[in-house]
Amino acid sequence: MDGNRRLQGSIVLEASLVMPVFVIVIFLFIYMVQMTLLSTQMHAVAANAVKQVSAHMYPVALAVSKQSVDSAEAEGGEQLSVGGKPSSSARSMPGLSLPEWADQYASSLPAPFSNWISSAADKGVEPLQDIKNSVTESVLDPVVKPLIRPFLKGTWLNEHRLHVSRVTVPDMKTGKNPYFGLEISYELPIKVPFTGRPIVLQARAEERLWIGDTGELEHGNGNGEENGEAGQPAVILSKPEPAYAGHRARITARIAPGSTAKLTVYYKSGASQAKYLGEASANGDGLVEWEWLVGGNTTPGTWSFVIETEEGLETAGQFAVESPRSSK
Repeated sequence: MDGNRRLQGSIVLEASLVMPVFVIVIFLFIYMVQMTLLSTQMHAVAANAVKQVSAHMYPVALAVSKQSVDSAEAEGGEQLSVGGKPSSSARSMPGLSLPEWADQYASSLPAPFSNWISSAADKGVEPLQDIKNSVTESVLDPVVKPLIRPFLKGTWLNEHRLHVSRVTVPDMKTGKNPYFGLEISYELPIKVPFTGRPIVLQARAEERLWIGDTGELEHGNGNGEENGEAGQPAVILSKPEPAYAGHRARITARIAPGSTAKLTVYYKSGASQAKYLGEASANGDGLVEWEWLVGGNTTPGTWSFVIETEEGLETAGQFAVESPRSSK
C-alpha cells in the first residue's frame, strides 16, 4: 500500500512539473499561428490600400498637371504634362472647364479621393503633402486610416491597435517619385515576458501610380545631375532595437555609391547635437553608417530620425530609447 502511494505521489509530482510546460508550449504554438495570420492580413490590407490609391490617382494627376500647364502658359513657359514631361497635356482634359470636370468626376468617387481631385483642380495641390515628412502616428493615423478602414472588414485586426508608421508620398509635378507607399504597425495584446515591451508587427507595401510614363527612369541616367533631379531615397538597413540611454547606437542605410547623406535624430528636446551625426559618405557598395552616443539623460520613448540624400530626398524612421536598467 505504501508503495502504491509513493508511485501515485511521484506521478502527481511529475504531472505538476510537466503539465504547465506542456500548456505553455501549446499556447505559444497557438499564438505563433495567430501572429502569422495577423501578419498575413496586415500585408493584404496594406497592399490593397496602396493599390486603391494608385488606381485613383490618375485624375488627381491630370488636375495637378492642368494647373501646372495653366501656370506655365500664364508665365509664358512651355506646357508640362503629368510627371513634368513636355507634351500637349491640355488635350488630355475634356472640353469642360477644369472645376466642372473635377466636380462631375469627384462626385462618383469616395472620400478622400473626391476631396483630392477638388483640391488639385482648384489650387493644384498634390494630396498628402502636409504629412510627407511626418513619422508621428498622431498625424498619420487620422489622414491615412480612412483609406485602410474598408479593408479591415473580415479580418482579425483591431483598428485601435493598428497605426500608420510611414507614408511614401508621390511627386506628381516632377514625376521623379511616382510611388505611393504605406507602412503600418500592429501592437499585439500581450507583451514580452519579464520586460513588459510590446510586441509589434509591421507590414509595408508600395506601388507605382497608374498615371503612365512620367520619365522617372530618365532622371537616373548619366551622372545623376540632369535637371537637378535624380537619385533614390535612402533605404534603412538597420536601426537600434532599442537604443539605451548612455550607450552607443547605430543606423545603417543604403544610398548611391560614393554619395553623401545627412542623418538628423529628433528627441523630445529637439534635434540631437551628438557627435558623428550629420553627413556621412557611402562606400563603393552604397552603404553608409552612423554611430553615436545616446545621451544618458535622454528621455525614454519612441523618437524619429530622417536621412536626407544629396538630392534632397528624405527617408524617415523611428526607434525606441530605453533606460539601461530595463535591459537587465
